[in-house]
Amino acid sequence: MASPSPLDMLRERAEETLDATTQQLGKVRQNYEQARAQLDQLKDYQLDYQQQLVNRAADTGIPVTHLLNYQGFIHSLEKVTQHYSEHVTSCAQAVDRAVCDWKMDHRRLNAFNTLKTRADDAAKLKESRQDQKMMDEFASQLFARKQSA
Repeated sequence: MASPSPLDMLRERAEETLDATTQQLGKVRQNYEQARAQLDQLKDYQLDYQQQLVNRAADTGIPVTHLLNYQGFIHSLEKVTQHYSEHVTSCAQAVDRAVCDWKMDHRRLNAFNTLKTRADDAAKLKESRQDQKMMDEFASQLFARKQSA
């Protein structure tokens, strides 16, 4: 069996790189989705807590110390939500970078596939021409034999 051509080796490397990039993209997207889900949970929790404060204050009234505790806790939740929102943004940017890397690796593999196809087509054309040349030569020898006989 013939050893693989440098083009084949480059194409295989590009394919391996694309596979690794695809896996990395999947991981980054999964991290992003988890961060989004956690942020949504934090926001829901914050809204629930605010609604509890409003309901308690409207129903029975609330002592000032409890009101201050509620407000302090809600303020803490807002800070955590803001911080986690920045984390989600960071995860989204990581997804964007991973998508760009994937696209670049995909284009590189497509380029090697195109070069491989062109090289294969050129080899087939060369082989076809050689076969045609042999057939023409065989036909001319046969014709020459018939003429001399």
